[in-house]
Amino acid sequence: MKRLVAAVAVLLMIILQLPAAVADYSAADSPYQSYAYSGRFYDMFANPAALPMVEVPPGIFALSVSATDNWDASQLGKSRMSFIQDQQWKVDATFISKYVALTATFGSEFDRSSPESTQYDIYSSLRIELDAAYAFPHFSIGARVTGGNQMVRRDKTIDHITDVFVNAWFSPFDRDAGSEFFDLGVGAILEFSPFSAGVYVGKLLTLKYGNLYLGWDTLAESTSVSVALEGGRYTKDGDLMLVRPRASVSLTGLVESATRKIEFEGDITFQFLPGADLTIAASYLEFRHEWFSFNTENGYVSFMIRGGADGFYGSVGVVFNASDFSRFSPSISFSYIS
Repeated sequence: MKRLVAAVAVLLMIILQLPAAVADYSAADSPYQSYAYSGRFYDMFANPAALPMVEVPPGIFALSVSATDNWDASQLGKSRMSFIQDQQWKVDATFISKYVALTATFGSEFDRSSPESTQYDIYSSLRIELDAAYAFPHFSIGARVTGGNQMVRRDKTIDHITDVFVNAWFSPFDRDAGSEFFDLGVGAILEFSPFSAGVYVGKLLTLKYGNLYLGWDTLAESTSVSVALEGGRYTKDGDLMLVRPRASVSLTGLVESATRKIEFEGDITFQFLPGADLTIAASYLEFRHEWFSFNTENGYVSFMIRGGADGFYGSVGVVFNASDFSRFSPSISFSYIS
């Protein structure tokens, strides 16, 4: 416990020294999380208030490795290395206690200059996230501090698979000016099974033009609300529920349609043993959402399968643009919780 506290203190000092770029949507950001969900370890990555509501204590350390790409199907096979279009890798390491979690994320992204080119800008990023929360009966509150920046290796040629690793890890890099970010967020979850509701404000305080900023515009853009229904973990007789469904709807950006997004998500978990399960999930996510009107030109349809046992988990998923399915983002991840 002393080591965890020391690590939290050191990395908190690192966060506070980091000078915010708003991350664009990508398949690397999971579309299968609701701000009203709790009970599973990974629910806290959407809303920090879910941290003390985990049903099964996850251990003190979690490691996750994931990869994804955003593919234009019309370009696949037309040029060398065409399967690397907007590829992203992530490694997440999380230290966990009941009320505090500390996550370091190391990422690499390959930004292709044009479909015909083998030139890439390669971005390497570091993100530090500190979550703290406390739960009362039926109610939990939490806070999140995040900070980070990224470096860039510009105009790197990738002709072979070995060039991917050489350029991502060993070639010289430059600081990516303006990539630094810092955010303070707060969240809460109200739960009366099977119903739950959650709210998360991602930018209660943020870095803007090099200064800490608190304003109505960032509050409105980063406020998310969710409602959800979820089946219980156990039957009335105390047996593990074999089929456990849950569903939610989430809305982010409550004022301006330009920054508003809505998501409908549902999944079914098959609980074979207390430490072994399989989840099938689907979601629809729409950006620039107009009230009571849907536009698939701004929408994405997602599917995922996730499962594992004894702390080892893996998932595969795919995200399609909803208008014509011409672009899609496959993803794969592996994690271990100890």
